[in-house]
Amino acid sequence: MASETPRLDPREITASEVPVFRLIAQVKSQPSENKLVLASPTEGGEMVTLTDVRVSMSKNFEVGSWQELVCRSSDNGDVGFLVLDAVACPFKNGEDISIEGVVALQRLCKRFPEIY
Repeated sequence: MASETPRLDPREITASEVPVFRLIAQVKSQPSENKLVLASPTEGGEMVTLTDVRVSMSKNFEVGSWQELVCRSSDNGDVGFLVLDAVACPFKNGEDISIEGVVALQRLCKRFPEIY
């Protein structure tokens, strides 16, 4: 199953051939119920802003929260994609996410697709 829904680096989304993928991202804003603005880490610790993100479910996302998103590529050649499901990545007080850790996880999953 994990190899069927690979984790992608945000820079790989437009060039990817897979119809469904996973992405780890931070919610920057939710301008409307069915739109999101996300920031996702890439090589070198840079955060890539993704603005044309549609949401298929009725859910209010907490701004600043980290999510693992299951997404569907756009069929009609648009740059954006559709979020099918989301799992929050909660942190205890004083904990934070390591950008380098997220990038390392994405790289590791490419080498070993059986890792979920």
